[in-house]
Amino acid sequence: MDRNKKVITLLSSGHFITDAYSGFLNPIMPFIAAKIGITMTAAAVLISVSNLTSSLSQPLFGFIADKLQHRFFIFWGMLFSSIFLSFLGIANNIYMLILFVLLGHMGVAFFHPQATSLVSNYTKCNTNSREMSIFIATGTFGFALGPAISSCISDFFGLEKLPYLCIPGIIFAFLLLKTVPKIHINCDNTKNTSLIKAIKAIFSNKPVAILVAASIVKSFVVSSFSIILPFYWKSIGYSVSKIGMIIVAFMLSGAFAIILSPWFEKRIGVKNVFYCSLLTVAPLGLIFYFCGGRGLIGLISFILIGFVSFFAVPVNMSMAQRLMPEFKSMISGFIGGFSWGVIGLILPLISILAEKTGIMIILLIMTFIPFIFSYYIKYLPDENKYFN
Repeated sequence: MDRNKKVITLLSSGHFITDAYSGFLNPIMPFIAAKIGITMTAAAVLISVSNLTSSLSQPLFGFIADKLQHRFFIFWGMLFSSIFLSFLGIANNIYMLILFVLLGHMGVAFFHPQATSLVSNYTKCNTNSREMSIFIATGTFGFALGPAISSCISDFFGLEKLPYLCIPGIIFAFLLLKTVPKIHINCDNTKNTSLIKAIKAIFSNKPVAILVAASIVKSFVVSSFSIILPFYWKSIGYSVSKIGMIIVAFMLSGAFAIILSPWFEKRIGVKNVFYCSLLTVAPLGLIFYFCGGRGLIGLISFILIGFVSFFAVPVNMSMAQRLMPEFKSMISGFIGGFSWGVIGLILPLISILAEKTGIMIILLIMTFIPFIFSYYIKYLPDENKYFN
């Protein structure tokens, strides 16, 4: 294995581990809340604030990473996420829990922008989407499996044994520090660029702005379906384990879509990958709606919504980085983190509307947002410009 492939493999493995830690909190939070004596509302607010902090801060950390000449963020990101998110089970009061949650999710925010930029740095132009798909898919697999890991350890061994799970992350952090070479990841002409100027430069670039918007639309569908739908399924009598397995299937189908995306990109073209991803959500949403969100056909349509929603993720990220290489890490922060944070701000409103009008009808309406947004894909550069 040559050096570049080795580095990409290690970064992808680090992505899996980091995102697995980021998925630890949700399933064990009710038990931690009971242990330290806080309400469900307080626990939910803490989760929401920590996720928003992690997501919305990624462009800032990406901006700093673009100016640095070393691997500060990937190393400390893995350390913070592995240590503090593993220590959640031994929190004895609300203040310790807040500290662990915020520092752990800060580590997740540290890792992603710079790691994503480095993957692009170590790939050839004509294989960038393929390598990026592997990197993103491993993170999606990790995020899908993280809840199962923390819940199983807590269930069989107790919350106090969770800190032992930090060991793989610590070891891997030092392995990355030793293996990933010190490289220049930014352009000299951006050294004196301020944060505000960098943001203006990114969003004044029309294709890049469209790509960021596309990532927000994708996050909107994925978050809405994976967070709101469990309340509907609970209301019709689905068990916790059944709902959990369906959500895992939804996320894993997205991971497989990310892996397959570069193969389709080479055969049908970059823009058609976007069209396939955006235009197919609405008809699948209609099938899901008329099946009442249940039954075999309803389940298959739900899983396929996850598949198509993630389908264009690798080309989205790699195209944006290619168009503005001087801001690779910052763009990674906008597409990979900020887009999820924006949805976190909108979801409470969506939840209120769903309570008033019905979950299924709101979700059906939301599936038409990608369909409408597909109009803007025509403004993206053609393949020959993108690859050159």
